[in-house]
Amino acid sequence: MKYNNKNFPPSVIIAIILIPAIIIGSVFFIYFKKISDKNAVIASGINALYTLQSRDVLSMEEEIDFMKRKAVDADNYPVLFESSVVLGDSIAEGLGLYGYLKPSSLIGLLGKSTATSIEDVPKLVDLAPRNVFIELGLNDLSAPNHDLNSFITSYDNLIDAIKLQLPNTQVYICSIFPVTEEVLLDRPEFAQIEAYNAALVELAKRKNIHYLDTYTLLKTNPQYYAEDGIHMLSGFYPIWLDTLVNKSVLVKLL
Repeated sequence: MKYNNKNFPPSVIIAIILIPAIIIGSVFFIYFKKISDKNAVIASGINALYTLQSRDVLSMEEEIDFMKRKAVDADNYPVLFESSVVLGDSIAEGLGLYGYLKPSSLIGLLGKSTATSIEDVPKLVDLAPRNVFIELGLNDLSAPNHDLNSFITSYDNLIDAIKLQLPNTQVYICSIFPVTEEVLLDRPEFAQIEAYNAALVELAKRKNIHYLDTYTLLKTNPQYYAEDGIHMLSGFYPIWLDTLVNKSVLVKLL
């Protein structure tokens, strides 16, 4: 039997060659596109990580603190500070005057300094708080013949007196609050506030107690200054109390 040889038309030959080439090309295109898309996703993830990593750590902490502060209702301050006492001067006294704390959580009086607050230790002992927040310093700065060494010595003695009789009480030092620029012009002694606060940081380390930066709190919220540029309006006190709560063991009560 003989077979007839047939010649295929050129169009058929081209189709036979092109169709497999197109199929193979499509497979490679889909494969490499998937790899490209996957790399893009990975790159996007890496960029997101770098963005998170480069965020200001302080701003992240502030966001966390803000969320915690929202959980503190003004009516809860007397409850939160039920086993704590704020010891201080007229600024601390405002916590009672504006009704934020009960008398049993506050020892604050106009004109108090670190030296004169020693006499309040027996009252503090009677209250037997688990935590004491000390807010003092402005009256020390405005006292005649004041100096940094005598201030730190008085503060040191006050802490020793508290810890001697209340050894299980947690002690927190609040930084000295700033005053306005207008006040500094008339009372240059307050220009030393930052230096005194730096010394308080070292004192807290040496005494193994807690230091709370409340200076920055008011410095960044100047709208809360009272007319005298030294004391604060009522609206500042919740912000201060929120900070005391969030930066101390009281945060566990939220």
